[in-house]
Amino acid sequence: MRKLLEPSLYYFSVVAQSGSLTASTEKLGLTVSALSRHIAKLEGDVGVALFERHARGMVLSHAGRLLARHAQRSLADAQSVIAEIQGDERKRARTIRIACTEGFAFDFLPVSLGGFYSNHPDAAVELEVVSSEVASQMLMSGEVSIALSFSFKPEPGVVVRLTLPAPVMALMRRDHDLASHTTVQLADIVRFPVLLQDPGTTNRQLFDIACNVEGIEIVPFVSSRYVAALYRFVQTVPRAVMPSGYVSVAKRLAGDGLIALPFDNPLLQQRRLQVKTLAGRPLDGLAQECIDWIVQDLNATAKGMFGI
Repeated sequence: MRKLLEPSLYYFSVVAQSGSLTASTEKLGLTVSALSRHIAKLEGDVGVALFERHARGMVLSHAGRLLARHAQRSLADAQSVIAEIQGDERKRARTIRIACTEGFAFDFLPVSLGGFYSNHPDAAVELEVVSSEVASQMLMSGEVSIALSFSFKPEPGVVVRLTLPAPVMALMRRDHDLASHTTVQLADIVRFPVLLQDPGTTNRQLFDIACNVEGIEIVPFVSSRYVAALYRFVQTVPRAVMPSGYVSVAKRLAGDGLIALPFDNPLLQQRRLQVKTLAGRPLDGLAQECIDWIVQDLNATAKGMFGI
């Protein structure tokens, strides 16, 4: 704390507490003459005597008592500032900043990171839910240290920690007319209520391209940027079909009475999910443990994609 105070003021506060130059020298590591010079300089600066000097020691004058109160407040303020700074640094050290698309945020990451937290209760996660493009931008700018997104092509400046197939699949109830099929054709779903994600998502972009190539026009029953809303529609609207990623919903399909079947269109197989970090910027210990956990969980989840 002494480094945050002007030296003479700090020396004065120590002498004020001990009542003796000699007693203060041990704590300060100064000679009596050097300490006396600092006190004399401070008295010269304020223009009045701060101590009444007696044979048995030094007693604060009225002005000295006022200055001593100021010095105590300054020390308390310095202690508070340092505690705040150290607390912020400890928080920063355990904060993991992640950017992901809504598909990851809908169910996979909350469940996965819940398991991570049970083993690392000191962790703090800041989760940004954005488009795949923005997730990459936030990674490149250093706003986040981990990005989970869908991709069609390599990106410069990033380290890809995991790449997995992320085909667009047909999500439906287990009692759906198509539920017994091994694969689903786009023409199969024309007669059913179709639920589509926002045109800005990779899911929707691939779906629209595939429909154009096959010459199929599908007018959605509902389109929305919110995966959670569409997922609920699948549960409640009889015979509805939602083109969806598998990982986004894998952890809750069985409990919600839903299945995800692959489309037979090769265009809908081209998407890849990636876990990325910034090149040249190694992760700290806790963030590295977190990404290892996510990668392991994604690999385990992906095994169920086609009943593997």
